[in-house]
Amino acid sequence: MQEQTYTLIVDFSIQGNAVYLSHQEMLTMFQRALIRASVPFVYSKGFNPHPYLSIPFPRSVGTRSEGDRICATIQFSDELEGRDWLSEIQSELPAGLMIQAVQCVSGKCMYHPCRVRYIFRIQSPLEKCVQDHFYACRKDIQEQKPIEIQRYWAKKRRYKTIDLLTYLESLEFSDDRIEVTCGVSQSGTARVDEIMKWLQLSVQQLAEPVCRTDIRWQDN
Repeated sequence: MQEQTYTLIVDFSIQGNAVYLSHQEMLTMFQRALIRASVPFVYSKGFNPHPYLSIPFPRSVGTRSEGDRICATIQFSDELEGRDWLSEIQSELPAGLMIQAVQCVSGKCMYHPCRVRYIFRIQSPLEKCVQDHFYACRKDIQEQKPIEIQRYWAKKRRYKTIDLLTYLESLEFSDDRIEVTCGVSQSGTARVDEIMKWLQLSVQQLAEPVCRTDIRWQDN
């Protein structure tokens, strides 16, 4: 039977000690897990072939995530249709990584995040001065006031001034929970450390690792 090309899309969550894996470590871990699960990768040509595998939305180390995504280009014939990809892949993953959904899309597809929400849980109820600061931050978004911060560009070894408002969409908060929704584009998005600096939050104030969720995807 003639083999067809598909894009394997695996949505997953990251909890526990797995949050401390770097982006490259996540790629390596998934590559090995998918190989053990006998996923029929398509490999690049050349002296050192590698599978076509990508995580479209790199995650900050130490951040929990719900709805992350990894994509792989695969080939198989009709005889592999109906295979339980989810169970087979899940059995090869370490603790802290939970597969939420698996689907195969015909052809080669690329996915890009366009929106994400970050949840910060704090250890104690917000003091009035902190609440006042959050109200001011939310007002800056509503009134579209520039929020200038210094971003370090490692490749160029220098700082650059950016307007965080370019990426911020909303800020909501309660006694022990803060939610920030950000847009994501080809120009980038707000980083977790930048959001915390803007909100004047320290790691010591957090009751648990930051969680990114409600990632909205769009294809090419």
